[in-house]
Amino acid sequence: MEVTTRRALVVEDDAMMASLIASVLERANFKVCKASSVVEAKIQVGQFDPDVALIDISLGDGPTGIDLANILRKEHPDVGVLILTKHPDSRTAGAGAAIPEGCGFLRKETIGDVDVLIKAINSVLSDDAYDVRNDKDPERPLAGFTTRQIELLRMVAQGFTNIQISTRMGVSTSAVEQRLSLIFKTLEIESIEGISPRAEAMRIFIAHAGLPDRD
Repeated sequence: MEVTTRRALVVEDDAMMASLIASVLERANFKVCKASSVVEAKIQVGQFDPDVALIDISLGDGPTGIDLANILRKEHPDVGVLILTKHPDSRTAGAGAAIPEGCGFLRKETIGDVDVLIKAINSVLSDDAYDVRNDKDPERPLAGFTTRQIELLRMVAQGFTNIQISTRMGVSTSAVEQRLSLIFKTLEIESIEGISPRAEAMRIFIAHAGLPDRD
C-alpha cells in the first residue's frame, strides 16, 4: 500500500530556525516548503498546496503570523494551522488579534522532543487543535499578567521611557509608575539588592518572549 507523503509549509523569518524545522519534518516523511513572510506564504499555499502550515507569529515588518492564520482559516480551511513560536501567547508579540479557532499553538521551547511536534501536527490535521494550545496553559510564562500589564512590559523591553509609555497608553506618568511598581512586586524583584527592577523586568520579558521589535 502506497503511503501518501504529507506536505508542510514552514513560515519562519529566521532562516536557521526554518531550516531546522524543515529538516525535522523531512525526517518524519513530510515534503516541506518554506516561506519567510505572509506575502510569500500566500503564494506558496497556492503553488505547494500544503496539508499543514507551521507559522511563527513575528515575521518582521508587515503582517504577522496571526494575520496569515486568519487568512488560511477563512480562505483555505482544509489547511491545518499550527502557530509555532517563542511567545507564551499572542499578547507578548504585540500582535493584537487573537489566535483563530481551529489553530494549534505550540511554544518552540517545548519541542526538544521531536515527537511533541509531530503529535501536535497530527492533532491539528485531525481537527483536534484544541488539544494543542500552549497559549492557554495557566502555567505558561507571564500568564498571571493582564493584557495591559503585558503591553506595558513589552514597551519597557522596547526601551521606551515612562513618559513615552504614558503617551502611547494614554495615561499619566504617575499611573505608569504605579503599574510598573505592581509588576515589579508581582515578579518579586522590587527589593532585590543591587538590581534595577526595571532592568530585571526587561530581562525577564525578553527571556520568555524574545527582544520585541520597536513599533
